[in-house]
Amino acid sequence: MDELLLRAIQDKIRSILPEITTLRRQIHQEPEIGLATQATRQKIRAALQETSLVIQPPLLEADLIADLPKPGAKMICLRADTDGLPIQEATGLAYRSRVPGAMHACGHDGHTAILVGTARVLDAFRSELPVAVRFIFQPGEEMICGGKTLVRRGACAGAAAAYALHNWPGLPVGHIAARSGPLFSAGAMFSITLTGRGCHGAMPEQGLNPLPVAAALITRFQELHQRLHPVDGSILSVCSIHGGESKNIIPDSAVIRGTTRFLSTAAGDRIEAEMRRIIAAIATESGTTAEMEYEKEYSLPVLNTETGFERIRATVQRYLAEEAWQPLEKPNMTCEDFAFYLEGREGAMFLLGNGTGSPGLHNAEFDFDDRSLETGILVMSLLALNHS
Repeated sequence: MDELLLRAIQDKIRSILPEITTLRRQIHQEPEIGLATQATRQKIRAALQETSLVIQPPLLEADLIADLPKPGAKMICLRADTDGLPIQEATGLAYRSRVPGAMHACGHDGHTAILVGTARVLDAFRSELPVAVRFIFQPGEEMICGGKTLVRRGACAGAAAAYALHNWPGLPVGHIAARSGPLFSAGAMFSITLTGRGCHGAMPEQGLNPLPVAAALITRFQELHQRLHPVDGSILSVCSIHGGESKNIIPDSAVIRGTTRFLSTAAGDRIEAEMRRIIAAIATESGTTAEMEYEKEYSLPVLNTETGFERIRATVQRYLAEEAWQPLEKPNMTCEDFAFYLEGREGAMFLLGNGTGSPGLHNAEFDFDDRSLETGILVMSLLALNHS
């Protein structure tokens, strides 16, 4: 790409930044949860109204898929998540959420605004594009793995590659981080019910107390975590235990809930099998019955391909400041349903700095840093314009 074209792209981005910033804050003020993101979809569509993008019929009702065609060329997908979280915002910002109990605490408002800006830029320079581009605005990333359903319904059909970003607190604004291989983990949620026999707390011999059994199970799970984590990075965390309501009544049952995280299908299968073995042994030893529900919606880790990663690295090192590139040594053990976009195709996800002083993701005081919009739009645009 010659210097003249690069300057024209940068000028275009700066010219639309005020509008993109306003859009980001409007989305922030009206967060929507799960798949019910119709108002967000309307905002996106209005922002793309004057472009030549072809809007496709929705696959999940509130998703928005828009194409920038290039006859005879291969297609790449650029994706942003659009949903918020069920958290009461505590930022005190002038543009804070107007929806009680809901906010954009993970920066999806920023991701969405960046992809709208990218679409506007690439539409303006469509004659320079070597590829067709599909822009996917996806609801339901949080908790319900909407990306999995969207991909299964054909959102990426025929695409040669897919790219996305996620803002990252702790990483300086204007900086980009990524790694080849796993970037985010796969994961599962579990709920285990241990059933004994309730009785008076003063007569424990008449019952079968499930609470000591639950304590023993948690201890063995912790031992399993300590054994597997150094080997393959897997995580087993017990996050909730509930049993009984009274100080003098031994309950019939106890429920343990938690999560596992893993970086490969083999590691995921191993930790689940080990958990089931331990549960069966504990139940036999104690005389209780034990049942586990194990939900693997986020069953794939985000696996950046080497080619996709190298495209991001080369773009950042060529067009951004020298210090902007930060290679990552380790994957993050949170889950991201962009994993399903990369299943069977090239591509990668990268982290976009949200500032070293930013509150963490899923925090009631979090806000996307608008200074990151320009960098995000530039990198996403250049990935498409330099693709081959």
